[in-house]
Amino acid sequence: MNSPVAFEPSHDLDQPFAGGPRVRQLADYAGSGQALEAEQVLGVANARVVFANYPAIRADFDALWEPVPGLSQHAAIDRWLLHNAAYVSTSQASAQGINTPIARDNRQVTAWRPPRYGRAAVLCVPGSEQVLFDIKGIGVPPDEAPVLPNSNGLLTLAEAVHEVLMEHLVFAAMKHAGGAITPLPAYALIDLGFDALWHDGRPPEPAVLLLRRPCTRPRCQWQRYWQGAELAGALMQAELLLRRYGLTASSCGAVRFLVCREDGELQVRRDDQALPVSDQVAQTLQRLLADNGDRPLLIDGVNVQLAGPSSTAPLQLQVMDFGRYRFAEHFAHHLYAWIDADYQNLNGLYLAPDDSRYIQPDPRVSLARSAEGPCFAELQRQVASFRQDGDPQRLCQALRATLEEACRPLRNQTPACP
Repeated sequence: MNSPVAFEPSHDLDQPFAGGPRVRQLADYAGSGQALEAEQVLGVANARVVFANYPAIRADFDALWEPVPGLSQHAAIDRWLLHNAAYVSTSQASAQGINTPIARDNRQVTAWRPPRYGRAAVLCVPGSEQVLFDIKGIGVPPDEAPVLPNSNGLLTLAEAVHEVLMEHLVFAAMKHAGGAITPLPAYALIDLGFDALWHDGRPPEPAVLLLRRPCTRPRCQWQRYWQGAELAGALMQAELLLRRYGLTASSCGAVRFLVCREDGELQVRRDDQALPVSDQVAQTLQRLLADNGDRPLLIDGVNVQLAGPSSTAPLQLQVMDFGRYRFAEHFAHHLYAWIDADYQNLNGLYLAPDDSRYIQPDPRVSLARSAEGPCFAELQRQVASFRQDGDPQRLCQALRATLEEACRPLRNQTPACP
């Protein structure tokens, strides 16, 4: 008698990923000084897996999912992912006007938030301290209320797809560069079945969860803590390596300063707010202004986010949080990597665009033009139409095609849409 044909999901991203250790127990966070806040989160009904990188899941977990008769291993993993990850915070579930109604089931488990996890949390095997996932998009903490537009607690489909795209482009570029920098892998993307609302003319967008490998983080990136010249230099080096490939973590304007002279006085601003600086920093900025012909300076702070332990000699960094990564074909702003605990005091390392160490994209290996290609355009179309007529299979195929097209310069092939 023939056995039933197993259902095989067609949303396997199936991309190479960075190996490495993951946080396995809640106690592992104590070693990095990250205190965890516990809270209850609520199960979301009707969630579905949009895509998953099953090779990464199989590599990091020892078959925690149970085989299901008549289903393939991928389908069994999907069931396991949804059972253990499809949750939202209580504050998010009770919010008004932030999202469309959330269909909930009767599940309720404990989640844990490391410091500065505004819309992310860690989930464990239920009833244990065995860590499973670091989940982004789970909602704001219970003592906060979501606020539009920038603190709504949610992760949109467009944001999550961008993060996954950038993760794999960084992986390919840094592997080509020698492998000193690796990206933290994402396991899967889950559609929660409701939409984020904006009330500013933008249409609603699907709310999703991004499941990532759980990790600790260096203290200087979750607390105002001295970073030091060595780590600042390593982060600067990481940004410059990315730039060779037409990628950047630091050019979106999130950490940008304007330095100029007004009526002969030095002025430093961020987001139109004047900032005080020490005499020592003022001397450095005066010199940079003079070297620039006294024209105003735009200075971008190096915004590379780290996961896990880091090494500066030899350079070995794991990077994460790719939402602010961008494509770029040229760079014109000064770069700054801070040393002190307060990055806004501007005490740190600087690199001017006319410095020989300042890197511009190498046209032979730059990935920036992939944003102009047909595969990227199709990916954007699939994201925009996902709630209306898209499906996980087509979105996953579009993402894979975009990665294939983007990475062809690294294989000395002519870019073309497959």
